[in-house]
Amino acid sequence: MIKFFRKIRYDLMGQNKTGKYLKYAVGEIVLVVIGILLALQINNWNQERINQKRVTNYLINLVEDIKSDIVHYKININGYKDDLNNNKRLFINDDYKLLAADSLLKLVNSYYHINRTSSQTYEKIKNAGLIESLGSETTNKAVNDYYNLEIIYYINLFKWDKEYSNKDSDFWFYNETFESSSDRDYKTNALAFLDSPDKRKNDLINLIESIQGRNHLRGAIIRKEHTLKRVQELKSVAENLIKMINQELEKRL
Repeated sequence: MIKFFRKIRYDLMGQNKTGKYLKYAVGEIVLVVIGILLALQINNWNQERINQKRVTNYLINLVEDIKSDIVHYKININGYKDDLNNNKRLFINDDYKLLAADSLLKLVNSYYHINRTSSQTYEKIKNAGLIESLGSETTNKAVNDYYNLEIIYYINLFKWDKEYSNKDSDFWFYNETFESSSDRDYKTNALAFLDSPDKRKNDLINLIESIQGRNHLRGAIIRKEHTLKRVQELKSVAENLIKMINQELEKRL
């Protein structure tokens, strides 16, 4: 093909047809430019097709990640509810006084819960430069808000809860008035105590009924109620996000 065009140029030059040659040269340039533009357009189409296929796979994986998040939200919701029921029982009535010291200690537990959310797929999307190519503007915003706002707040919330739960733990398990055991069934619970079971129980009851003890319990209840509410809200956000992503996938599949 190149030899063909070259022959035409040489023939025109040989015949001294300068005007026709110039027109031909311009036409040839236009054809080359059009060819380049077409090649670029085809390449862009291919790249867009590849990107859209990647986005579809990413959206499918995002749904699985968020489903896993919801499982962990449910676990933490149940954990916080148990903590609250135990702590509140100490304010509702005094039937806790019938319990043994080690059983009573479980009611003042200061567990903190762990963030197990996954952002692995979202990080891959960011690294691929497709963070704004997940579908509609609404879908893009919802996904980005979930990972950049909701999850970040969730992580900080758990750090806050862990910090104060550890302070509560120091108060209940490392104080100078009550010799504590572990609130879990470890072998260390079989080690001998200095005081009798009744003495340990009375010491713990006195600690619970002290102003400082009640303040620790009250603070834990307020903190757990706030965290529980936020996790429940985040679970709803995640469930709605899955519905939104699935609607986007229905358009693609």
